[in-house]
Amino acid sequence: MSWKLEIYRAIFVAFGMFEIISNLIFLSLKNGMNLARKQHQEIPKEVTKKQLKTKVMLMFILGLLFFLIGIASFILRNVNETYFLLALILFATYAVGEALYYKYWKTLGFSAVSILFLLGFLL
Repeated sequence: MSWKLEIYRAIFVAFGMFEIISNLIFLSLKNGMNLARKQHQEIPKEVTKKQLKTKVMLMFILGLLFFLIGIASFILRNVNETYFLLALILFATYAVGEALYYKYWKTLGFSAVSILFLLGFLL
C-alpha cells in the first residue's frame, strides 16, 4: 500500500472521530449550538441556530462516514479507493454547496481545502 493511502486512511479515522465526538457533544448539550458557533467560524456570524444545527448534523454524518470507511480499511487491511473517493466527493460537494449558499470568504476557503484534499487523493 502506498504512503499516500496510509496517510489518507489515518486522516479519515482521525477526522471522522473528531467530527463524531465534537458534533455529538454539540447536539447533546443545552448550549451546544453556542459551542458549535465557536468551532465552525468558517460560516457567517448571522446564521440561525437552525442553520447551525443543520451544519452540525451534516458534519456528524460526514464524520461517521469518514470514520467507518477509515476504520474498515484498517480492519480489512485494504483500502477501497472507490469508497474513499466517494466520501471525498461528498465532502467537497458539501463544502462547495456551503460556499455557494453563504457566499462568505471563509466558506470559500473551506471549500478550496476540501477540493485540494480530493485532488490530492486523485493525483
